[in-house]
Amino acid sequence: MSKLTVLCLLVLCISGCVITIDAASFICRKPNQEWTECGSACPRTCNQLKDRLCTQQCIRGCRCNRGYILNNNGECVLLKHC
Repeated sequence: MSKLTVLCLLVLCISGCVITIDAASFICRKPNQEWTECGSACPRTCNQLKDRLCTQQCIRGCRCNRGYILNNNGECVLLKHC
């Protein structure tokens, strides 16, 4: 094998590992959450039920599924469980 072939294989292997690691970060580990590329910086919580003024920006990360809100422990729960 030529040095160029070995180098190309090495680059492909490393980039494949990086892509795998990045994809794993898109999994939300807590129940009733989903990954979003553009979520609110001010999500609704049990302590803050009304919508509040918030800067309009996209926050990448996990957010509560529709119908769920954050409780004091950072878990997504139904409103009736607040």
